[in-house]
Amino acid sequence: MATVVLVPGAFCGGWAWKKVIPLLRAAGHDVYATTGTGLGDRFHLASPSLDLDTHIMDVVNVLELRS
Repeated sequence: MATVVLVPGAFCGGWAWKKVIPLLRAAGHDVYATTGTGLGDRFHLASPSLDLDTHIMDVVNVLELRS
């Protein structure tokens, strides 16, 4: 099936998809939920230097690790 990468909106983390992930996996998909650096359970990594490029790299890194 498909590989699905879920990216939450602002101020959320991968936990926001906790109800959706089991449904997608039950349908046979590989599912990965991302949490941006400095957000959610990764809040301890917050710093003023974080920007959109950082969050884009978070998603890119998930894709590269899974391929």
